[in-house]
Amino acid sequence: MDKIIYNNNVIAIRIKKFKNGIMPLTDPHEPLQLVIHKRSSGEYTKAHTHALKRRITEKLQECLVVINGKIKIDFYTPDKKYFKSIHLSSGEAIIFMNGGHGVHILKDSEIIEIKNGPFIEDKIFI
Repeated sequence: MDKIIYNNNVIAIRIKKFKNGIMPLTDPHEPLQLVIHKRSSGEYTKAHTHALKRRITEKLQECLVVINGKIKIDFYTPDKKYFKSIHLSSGEAIIFMNGGHGVHILKDSEIIEIKNGPFIEDKIFI
C-alpha cells in the first residue's frame, strides 16, 4: 500500500500487493471504506447482515480496481492543480480520497469502479 500525499493530505491510496489477513486501508471516518482480504482456503466469515443506520456523507470517494490492462492516473490537488501521475496495471487498485484525478487508458482495460452513493451528477471538470 502506498499513500499519495500532498501537503499532509491523503489524495489517494494505492494497493499493489495484499498482505495476509484482513486489512482496513481507510480511516473509520472516511465515507468509502476499503478493506482488503488475503485469506486461506477453509477460512470462514460468519454469516451476518448489517443494521440499518443513517449514514450522511458530504464528499464522494471512489475506488478503481484494474482487472486487466494498464492505466495512468493524473492527480490534482484540492485546489485543482496537477501534481503527480502514476501507472496502475492488472491486479492493482486505487482509492481516491481527496483532490481530483484524470484517467488515461494505456492498454485495453477492464476496470471496476466503486464509489459511495446514491449517484448524483456532480462532476466539476478541471
